Amino acid sequence: LNQQLVEASERLKTQSKELRDAHQQRKLAVQEFSELSERMGDLRSQKQKLSRQLRDKEEEVEVSMQKIDAMRQD
Repeated sequence: LNQQLVEASERLKTQSKELRDAHQQRKLAVQEFSELSERMGDLRSQKQKLSRQLRDKEEEVEVSMQKIDAMRQD
């Protein structure tokens, strides 16, 4: 009976350590996910800003090309 108690105690210690390790890994994974989500949001905002800038530049180029064409026809 004493041997069974010792074995059960050892299993409990092992399981407790595994549970602590798993909890720590989960905590790190949640933190990493949070950081990646924030980074993704930043990148999405940056992409939208750059897309707007690109559209603006494309419009500027189009206007310039129209002016050049008009000047050539004169």
